[in-house]
Amino acid sequence: MPPTIKAAFCLQALASNVMFGYIQSMGKIKSAWEIALERTEGIQMDKEKIKYNSDVDKARRTAGRFLSDDDAISREEMESELKQLNPDAVKEALILTAEANLSLPQDENENAERMEKIKALVEIATNGNASAMGLMDELIAFLGQYPKHRKDLFEKMKAQYQPILDEKSQKLSDQYGTEVHLSFENDKEFMAAARQNMERLEGQYQATLTNAKAQLKDIAGVKHS
Repeated sequence: MPPTIKAAFCLQALASNVMFGYIQSMGKIKSAWEIALERTEGIQMDKEKIKYNSDVDKARRTAGRFLSDDDAISREEMESELKQLNPDAVKEALILTAEANLSLPQDENENAERMEKIKALVEIATNGNASAMGLMDELIAFLGQYPKHRKDLFEKMKAQYQPILDEKSQKLSDQYGTEVHLSFENDKEFMAAARQNMERLEGQYQATLTNAKAQLKDIAGVKHS
């Protein structure tokens, strides 16, 4: 083969090898680029999740101010602030805030205004869903019965235990030669029985409350934690 032709052939072969290597490199580069894109998508999703969680926190703080006695804001002010946030995050935040503030009252004079504010949170979160509002009305009435139920139970227990307490008082009076009057509060047997019955009553109410909270989340479409 003439030198010039041989040289041209070698250059052509070299070029082919270089091109093949370049194509192979492009394949590797493409794979690396695809991996980078996947990672970027993951980062983007994380950013969206972070933003969502941030909006949930902001909405919960705003709802807390609405419920607050010291730094209360009006419903209109609250709704104005919430409009700036992700609607789904707002819904979740308001339902979680309502759930956290629904508890068994210890006093018959529990703040009715506060309960109405909690109901307002649910109304905003569910756009006034009839099932949600009906559940809240039932729940508010149910919780309002608890202090009275506790008081009635305690009074019935006292009435049933009165003869036993009188008998104990009489025995002590005979023993010490002076009149003794025992009180229910100082009688360990009575107080132990009363505490046991009160705890049973509280457990029954708490179970119903927990179930109602779960129903509320289901109606609102908020995931259970």
